Amino acid sequence: MNTPQTSIIFSRVALVVFFIANVVAIYLLLRGHNYPGGGFIAGVATAVSIILLSFVSGVETLHRFFRFDPIRIATVGLLIAVIAGCLPLFLGLPYLTTFNYKWYDVPVIGELYLGTPLLFDVGVYMVVVGVVVKTVFILMTSTFNLTEVMKEEASLYASPLEEPIEEHPVVGSDVFEKEAAAEAARKNLNR
Repeated sequence: MNTPQTSIIFSRVALVVFFIANVVAIYLLLRGHNYPGGGFIAGVATAVSIILLSFVSGVETLHRFFRFDPIRIATVGLLIAVIAGCLPLFLGLPYLTTFNYKWYDVPVIGELYLGTPLLFDVGVYMVVVGVVVKTVFILMTSTFNLTEVMKEEASLYASPLEEPIEEHPVVGSDVFEKEAAAEAARKNLNR
């Protein structure tokens, strides 16, 4: 599939929005411990910006750009979040007990707390980005019928015993009617 036909204005605006959304996502990630925001909303902002890029360049191009499965981002993020939560257990403290270092006078942000809550939020951020991008990529590849991408996905996640649903005829189609008639004829012969 070729790259989609998009206007120059839309592609330039999408790049600017991508940059701004990720700057805001980083800000939300760093400020989320004391104010509204954090890893989840920052992850949603980044995922939306990546999805916007896929509208401009096409899902195949973005799939080639990533070169790895977005679920790997989510897996690493989950591992980081679990480690951040379990660190206090090694000191005999309850799960998710926070350890912070307060960093004063950070430009633009003000006060910044570095510690286990930030580590946990980074993990949540990575999980949200990985899962949302993967979900949208799957929906886009099936919508645009990108068979080479779907075959690659099937080799990663599908069971070798599983048959693709695309190979089964659709109810009401001529192929379905012919196969149903052939099956009925086979049943009649076996009687």
